[in-house]
Amino acid sequence: MQPQAINRVDAGIQIDWQDGHRSVYPAELLRRACPCAVCKEIPERVATGLLPLSSLLGQKIDILKAQPMGWYALQFTFTDRHETGIYAYEFLRQICPCEICRSAH
Repeated sequence: MQPQAINRVDAGIQIDWQDGHRSVYPAELLRRACPCAVCKEIPERVATGLLPLSSLLGQKIDILKAQPMGWYALQFTFTDRHETGIYAYEFLRQICPCEICRSAH
């Protein structure tokens, strides 16, 4: 599934998908769900799939930059300077935090 539009919003990133669905991803959620090899290896992440809040050391996380990676993904640079995760569009759609998507899982 490809996005039709990607926009910065106060909460993070908004993606309007080709099927008409809209996803709004808070920056903190994206950072905690980072799919990079280093973040995936953190033991506390195994149970929930998300980095624990404690790993962010109480920092307010925001997105400094979002750039497309070819036709298949986005790469974010966060305020904690983490930037190694490549977020495939398929992965972003799977972690959509809206009520409709959460209830479907």
